[in-house]
Amino acid sequence: MVRGYSYRLSAAMEAWLQQSDWIPLQRVLERLPGVPLRLRCDPAMPLIERLPWELLQLERPLWRLDGPGALPAGVGRRRSVRCPRLLLLVGQEEGLDLDPDITVLERLDRQGRIDLHILRGQASTLAGLRTALGGRQGWDVLVFLGHSAGDPQGGGRLQLGDGHWLGGHALAQELRQSSAHGLALVLLNSCSGMDLARCCTDAGIPWALCFREVVPTRAASLAFSQLLAAMEKGLSFSAALERVRQGLSDSGPAGCDLLLSAMCAGSATELVLPLSRRRQFRLRLTTSQARQAIAALALAGLATAAELRPDNPLSTYLLDRRLYVQRLWRQVTGQPGPRRSPLAVLLLDERRSYPALGVQPTPGRVARSALAEVLRRTPVGAVPMVALDVVLDEPAPGASELADVLRRQSRQVVVAGWLNPDAQARGAGKKSMPQPELLEAGLMARDLGVGTPGGNGALQPLPLRLLWEVNERNFAAVFSGIADPRMPADSVIDWSIDWHPLIRIVSVADLADLQAAALLVGTDGTIDADQHDLFGAPGAIRHLLPLWGGSSDAIPGALVQAVMAQSLSLRHWLTPLSLPASTALAGGLGVLLAAAYPQRRRRLLWLIGTAALTIPISLQVAVSQRLLIPIVLPLAALSTTTLLRRD
Repeated sequence: MVRGYSYRLSAAMEAWLQQSDWIPLQRVLERLPGVPLRLRCDPAMPLIERLPWELLQLERPLWRLDGPGALPAGVGRRRSVRCPRLLLLVGQEEGLDLDPDITVLERLDRQGRIDLHILRGQASTLAGLRTALGGRQGWDVLVFLGHSAGDPQGGGRLQLGDGHWLGGHALAQELRQSSAHGLALVLLNSCSGMDLARCCTDAGIPWALCFREVVPTRAASLAFSQLLAAMEKGLSFSAALERVRQGLSDSGPAGCDLLLSAMCAGSATELVLPLSRRRQFRLRLTTSQARQAIAALALAGLATAAELRPDNPLSTYLLDRRLYVQRLWRQVTGQPGPRRSPLAVLLLDERRSYPALGVQPTPGRVARSALAEVLRRTPVGAVPMVALDVVLDEPAPGASELADVLRRQSRQVVVAGWLNPDAQARGAGKKSMPQPELLEAGLMARDLGVGTPGGNGALQPLPLRLLWEVNERNFAAVFSGIADPRMPADSVIDWSIDWHPLIRIVSVADLADLQAAALLVGTDGTIDADQHDLFGAPGAIRHLLPLWGGSSDAIPGALVQAVMAQSLSLRHWLTPLSLPASTALAGGLGVLLAAAYPQRRRRLLWLIGTAALTIPISLQVAVSQRLLIPIVLPLAALSTTTLLRRD
């Protein structure tokens, strides 16, 4: 019977609207399809206001207009991009089962979709409500669950959890303050809420939803749950309201869909609460803060500068520490690195080697007679290749003796070095080529450069990242044992692998019985008076240097040549990924992370988890794929852009 009356009432209102008096309105509606129709009823005619105007088939939302008019020019409400803050006021629960509705809101709060604060039981008092509404953080939505009643003079009434009835006008000041702080919607899940809704819109709150008359508890609960479900999916308030009315019409108590109305203030615009994670993310992403962009650009600029000058002190230090950590990772995971036959290395020194060879030192220079004696004691057939990591550019005692040995042995390969101008060493250039007498005797000459920058200090810079390509023109390539030796520029020497089985230190006594594809002869790095042939020792190799008879702080140039030759032979080096690109990508990821998680504490947990995951992955990728993924600057960019955002 109720449904029959509702159908007849709806039909009568439709017929009334088709009368000729409404032709001007009909024409306006035709010109403006889809534009919401705002309806203001004369307070002196309450029966007109009670009619279900929302059921008119106008193909547009109908908004009941109440409260103040449009905001003055230049004044607008702040658009909230935070997780919606919702204040739930639970009234007297006697005779009501409000737990299902409260459970829905608590689920949204646990999922991080809303920031929920509940006033219930003894906390649901006038003082508690005033304190909550007066908070400077403000609220986006105020929800009331309980009993309410009409009271035009008092602005409606609602019953608090402590049993007291409260008039709407008693909260007028707090409601205006809440409106100024962002309160956009009041949901009155109760009966006869029209006067309360009007009190809210009078205070400047854009929207208030209510039932105009007394309805069953089931109708109020159904409307509330369906409204939240629709807005969770991203529907606007008007669209969600239409879905609620349809749901009440289909499965709710008869006629209750006719009693649901939304009141709006004159300044109201369409309302969309970002209850869905996707919408919250999009809204927060579009309002990312300038400080995040500045930080990301600054760190990307720093990364670009470091990429242009990879030999700068900071990059060198970070790369050295990275290779040290890489070695620890290999040890922990049991991945020592590639294997091949060890390269024999003889390091000459004036204190032990010269007496064993029976030669006298040449002040400030490598004794040519010592080199000649090494060649004599090394079997030609067992060791077809000898590489002399020395510069033989000056006339010196014993040079003729060395040339004579070269001619008589006719060894397959004997190579010495010269200094490329890029070495920044004294006497570098073509003038550092071996003496013509030695070249004529069959001595080859190759560039002693290892691709890393040189220097004029007591120690050469750490030999880590190549600035220039190493190929067949370089000294180490000759005794690498491969046909096409080439290590590209920007490659990183992998000091993290276990080099102990790859380099065999021999003594003078071992030469007679030595059998090896090649012998590398160098010095301990301290014989040359003009410039010590010593490099700063990478942290990853320092533990081995005492085992090879040297200091843990410096590595002789001959051992660097040996590492380079074995790296070429194994075709093993690290290829660094772009530092600017990695840093920019990490900075962008930090912006996304800050948009996805409003709570800084949760962002911090994600950062810790991300670092705990990416660091071992990066270390393992370097081991298995020989790709060097930057860690420090990208993590700094990720952390900075993630934590800088403050809402």
